[in-house]
Amino acid sequence: MELRHLKYFLSIAREKSFTRASEELFVTQPTLSHQVKQLEEELGCELFDRSSRNVRLTSAGEIFSDFASRALREVESGRMAIQEYQGLRAGSLTIGVVSSFIDSLMPPVLASFHALYPNIRLKVLELPTDELQRCVRDGELAFGIAYGPAVIEHLTLEPLFKEELMIIAARKHRLAQEVSVSLGALQDMGLALLTTEYVSRKMLDAAFMEALVSPRIAVEMNSIGAILETVARSELATIMPKRAMLHSRHLVSVPLRPAIKRTAALITRTPSSISPAARILSDMFRSAYQRVESELRPAAKKGRNGKTRSRAA
Repeated sequence: MELRHLKYFLSIAREKSFTRASEELFVTQPTLSHQVKQLEEELGCELFDRSSRNVRLTSAGEIFSDFASRALREVESGRMAIQEYQGLRAGSLTIGVVSSFIDSLMPPVLASFHALYPNIRLKVLELPTDELQRCVRDGELAFGIAYGPAVIEHLTLEPLFKEELMIIAARKHRLAQEVSVSLGALQDMGLALLTTEYVSRKMLDAAFMEALVSPRIAVEMNSIGAILETVARSELATIMPKRAMLHSRHLVSVPLRPAIKRTAALITRTPSSISPAARILSDMFRSAYQRVESELRPAAKKGRNGKTRSRAA
């Protein structure tokens, strides 16, 4: 029995399909079927029920699944221990991040890390929160950076920083000069938002419901960059952290009142499972956010009479 047998088995169990598993693993379906057959012959039992359209685990497969997952996690822990022994001179690190981090924070962090540890090979995957958490749980990622809380058992969440969601709009937008905006002021306002599978969108929907506010959601997209471009060219606004507009000169941000904050977190299997390289990278990520926040911190806005203003509900 080899590690690839376990990886192939767990991929089929997760995808419930030999076809989808072969695509995920980048192997041909006949090769995958042959490897699973070898594993079943070695164990002396069938692991999958292939009689229905969706492949399902047999009772024996259900039992073996826990042991296979545990074995891969232990191998990953051993790999990280070797990396620690080598003193960060060599090795590899695969991490996952949600989309809101990939452009604004990751590039400078990765550049700095590579300059300090050029022999550590990095692989960064942009993943939705649910898939990221699953990959951490299954040992496919050293860690993930996403918004908490973690909703999968056997995961540990370590807060990295909190950030506030803001109204972001074009400079010509009617809210652009306000000091702050209440949720009530968004009633019937046209918004461009992320789609409902995103954690921040779920937070916003809950806040709108609690405040009895029904904004007009005119556009939904799963691309932060596309939303910001749309907002910059229209009368729509969006709600995101201020650092999302870091590289745009055509957008402004206005605080919401009451504030809506979310927590970015380091997600690992256990606190002890994170390697020295992963710990260094996560600390660099936290520092990069603090620098960005410092750069974006604005001077107080004042109205025409010299007094600060906020929009009433």
